[in-house]
Amino acid sequence: DCVGSEPRPDAIIANRRPPTFANTIMSNTTSEFEPILNIAADSKPMSTRLRPFSHPSVAAALGDPADATYAVVHGELALLISDYVVDLPVAHSFNFRIASRSTKDGARREARPSLGLGLVQVPCPAQVHDDARRSDAVVKSPVEAGSGAAAGDISADQSIFVLKHELGEPVGTSCSAAIYSEMILIAKGKARLGQLQAFCDHLIELADKTEPRTFTISRWNIKNQYWQREQRAKARSLTSVVLPEATMGDLVQDVDDFVSEETAAWYSDHGIPYKRSYLFYGVPGAGKTSLIQALAGKYCRNLCYLSPTHPDMTDDSLKNAFVRAAPNSIIVLEDVDALFGPKRQNTVDKCPLTFSGLLNALDGVGPGGGTIVIMTSNHRDRLDPALLRPGRVDKHVHFDHATSEQRAALFLQFYPKADAVLAQRFSDHVAAALGDRQLAMAGLQQYFISQRKSTAEAAASAEAVTSIIKEFESREEEKLKNEKAGEEAKAANNGDGATPAAAEKKQADAAGSDNAQADAGTASGGKQIHVHIH
Repeated sequence: DCVGSEPRPDAIIANRRPPTFANTIMSNTTSEFEPILNIAADSKPMSTRLRPFSHPSVAAALGDPADATYAVVHGELALLISDYVVDLPVAHSFNFRIASRSTKDGARREARPSLGLGLVQVPCPAQVHDDARRSDAVVKSPVEAGSGAAAGDISADQSIFVLKHELGEPVGTSCSAAIYSEMILIAKGKARLGQLQAFCDHLIELADKTEPRTFTISRWNIKNQYWQREQRAKARSLTSVVLPEATMGDLVQDVDDFVSEETAAWYSDHGIPYKRSYLFYGVPGAGKTSLIQALAGKYCRNLCYLSPTHPDMTDDSLKNAFVRAAPNSIIVLEDVDALFGPKRQNTVDKCPLTFSGLLNALDGVGPGGGTIVIMTSNHRDRLDPALLRPGRVDKHVHFDHATSEQRAALFLQFYPKADAVLAQRFSDHVAAALGDRQLAMAGLQQYFISQRKSTAEAAASAEAVTSIIKEFESREEEKLKNEKAGEEAKAANNGDGATPAAAEKKQADAAGSDNAQADAGTASGGKQIHVHIH
């Protein structure tokens, strides 16, 4: 898309290329770029959209459109530019969408603006100027360096123009009608690729930057193939996650050693990809997700959640997700045991992801910038040995039911002024009430939520602890009731408890009887109505 070329509109349509500002700005055909006020009066009104900018509009802002550098941006980068411009007092056109934001009083929904249609002049930060000088000196060819400005020479006008416009007619999508939208970065002067690239790199650096006690949660946008930032969350402290002291100490020591500069240099010297993979496995409600968020806060890393069970998740999409993740991030794959069966077949309907695709993505994870991968599973015994080999899973962390140590520690978390004797008494009361049964940490946390208005002595009493057992027994009864109802429904579908073979025979006999009745009805001249109930 070189500026100065003059492609004909029919050639653009024949090549299925959407018309862009960059490849048609010098065209002699100006009908597509006429101001909206110059449209013929008898044309169909389109009050809800703006046509592309006219030549006078661009010339007024840039001077000679041929003496400029253009770059089309899409996906995540377009969103970063939109958010950056919206925060500056330079834009006049916006779109609104509903988004969630965390506050001191909890989450709230609010209207969040994004960049609308228009041509906006954006001032460049000083850091972009320095990076542009270095980048221009690298990317310019000898021809470019000899024609025009010298390498590293930046003009006095350091602004960048952001153009967002819509092209073409509305088209139907799976949700609603849509119009092709495009964003273009423009820098005055030829051979300003370094300035545009430095501006984009600056925005990416700001997006990937982490702050103490906060982290960004991103999810892989499968349709557009980029990491979409969902929210910035407040990190919980590592001490708020109650695990056995030996388990927590071993994990923290392992991560501390991995993120050290000496370890990074060692990986580089030996040509080994600088990454670390963990498997968090064990009973549900034991604190796997809580620990992941606490690790993100302690080590100032953003979380990247993957949903490999998505119906559009292919092998290539999963690999792209790993490769495009920001360095120093934590990639999370939850419930990997639910993906594949014992014969490596995909157990998720309509999901094209293969077992070999998962292994290939783990083997080539990320750009080697210290990425941490955490997989979670409730049943490690269901995982294929090929997935658990060293290099794909470097360390296994077990999450079990609440131990005596964890019960006492969690009590002190909710009642920090209580002493260790009272905390141990609470743990003993829980153990006596449970007997041979086990309780996860999530069940204990629910107990403390219900006792939030009670004193430490009241919450630790044997009488109060019995409420845990009542809740436990209630859930067990409900579980057994649901299982029994499922078995009865299955038996009814098979023919009142009959075997599947007998049920099939009964259905065949019924079908034969219906056919006989149909034949009889047809012979007598009656009309037959067949009703199929699924």
